[in-house]
Amino acid sequence: MVYCGKASLGCQSCRTRRIKCDKVRPHCTQCVRVGKQCPGYRDQLSLMFRDESTKVIQKAHAQWGVAESPETGESSDLSPASASSSASSNGSRAWMLDRARHESLPPRDGHIVFLANMHGEIDATKIDKAVQFYIERYVIGLPDEPKVGQELQGKKWAHTPEIRDIMAAVGLASMSNLTGNKELYILAREQYGLALRHMALSIRNSKGALDLEVAMRMVVMLALFEMIRGRAQPITATARTHLMGGAALLKSVLPFIKSPADGVRGLLQMCFSMLGSVQGSLQQLSTEPNVLIPTQASLSTTESLLPSTFFDWIEAGGSLNSTPDRPAAELINMVTRFVQLSISVRSRGFGDRQPKTTKMITELLDLDGQLEAWEHGQEGVWGFAEKKADAGFFPPEAVLDGCYHVYKDMWAARVWNHYRWARIMSSQMLLESVERFPKSSLPLVSAAQQRLSLDTIARVARDSLVSIPTHYRHPGLERAHCEYFDQTKGGAGIGAAGIPSLLFQIKVAGAAPGVPHHHRAWALAMLETIWANSGMFQAKALAEMLYKANDEHLVKEEPK
Repeated sequence: MVYCGKASLGCQSCRTRRIKCDKVRPHCTQCVRVGKQCPGYRDQLSLMFRDESTKVIQKAHAQWGVAESPETGESSDLSPASASSSASSNGSRAWMLDRARHESLPPRDGHIVFLANMHGEIDATKIDKAVQFYIERYVIGLPDEPKVGQELQGKKWAHTPEIRDIMAAVGLASMSNLTGNKELYILAREQYGLALRHMALSIRNSKGALDLEVAMRMVVMLALFEMIRGRAQPITATARTHLMGGAALLKSVLPFIKSPADGVRGLLQMCFSMLGSVQGSLQQLSTEPNVLIPTQASLSTTESLLPSTFFDWIEAGGSLNSTPDRPAAELINMVTRFVQLSISVRSRGFGDRQPKTTKMITELLDLDGQLEAWEHGQEGVWGFAEKKADAGFFPPEAVLDGCYHVYKDMWAARVWNHYRWARIMSSQMLLESVERFPKSSLPLVSAAQQRLSLDTIARVARDSLVSIPTHYRHPGLERAHCEYFDQTKGGAGIGAAGIPSLLFQIKVAGAAPGVPHHHRAWALAMLETIWANSGMFQAKALAEMLYKANDEHLVKEEPK
């Protein structure tokens, strides 16, 4: 499902003649005036999400040097592998029911294993194994998701062709990353194409009754696929394309869905994820905070990072937000302001003692005050509790210092972590400004303010790391451990939706200045574990960035 932006709503005749259509129903004025039969209007929603499966498959084949089949086309089966997967997809509505003998085995090496027991033995195809991999690593045990395999049988979304295909695509891409098997990657791209095709058909045939749970799971899984594959183009940019599509989809149906609170939360969650993705892109463009993005290249990049529709979505989320959820709407405006400031700093030349430099530092101080006020304003509203288990109860690699958080719900837990990465990075940018622009910052940032910023970074970074078990189940955890983290429940919607943002948040917390070395080492080990357990390439890439950042911190900390 590729988001293509808003398409023209004019009738086909006016678009062909390249004239403005007034879109009067049932027949436009332009057609009536010239005595033509007006062909009618296209469905806006289906145009926003186009079937790009053929292009996707061709790119995959070209990348790995696989010859195109002469039958390749909109209705072809593309290859024997995709033919078998397509047949499997057509029967996917009965997929879980056909496996009535599924069993959830005891934990093995910390994993909850979900296998198909067919004809008394395990004889799964590559597609079946990929779906199984996805269920094990991206569904079972995550927040608000089934705890055992049998619970999936009653989930409607698990029986749809598009979900089946994208589960297979994510699983195949993950397995390809971990094994180096290129054949699995080619098959993953084909399953991805089938998922796009099925989703486009679902949207076109929905007639206003689109299953939003299926659609949102598709958006999350399509973004996951891009985070996992990590091949041709910047990972965050391609994943962001799907997030934009999901936000546009929610915005289009927001006033009409049954649960306005869930719809607004979904829209705001997409926007929060986009902001984290944008900030991650800025870091990828310039791994050194003091290095500016080349101005000419950044102009087009900046415009694409936060499109104008993004601000429409934030406004829509804020205007419909209920009082209990108002903290999220307030915070997203602050995080947006920081990201815009970050884009400006990295794309424009700043010099010491320049008026614009003074203005930038002043804005950072003002933003820091707003974020501080937001944090204190959550006491008794969205506050959370930190708890500590008995020594040795939790595996130390899975739970930092044996501590964990309990939140109002998973929605509040995710919003808190968006606050944390923004607070860490805004404080870090302020400290960097002091170092880069000593004369501009001297009358504005006192030594006490600098110490406070360092203390804030260390405190908030620790909170980010302590919160991880709430969002992600480390493979070293057992069911008895997870019961403690499951005290925070409800509001997650889709368990895996929080994982991509969490990866970025772990990297931010681990790479920040003033963070104790053992916290950095713990964060790095967590990213490496997520990579090894899920095959998510973004986890590997961020682990490498964190490893480099840790080396740089160690060099700075060495006695002169």
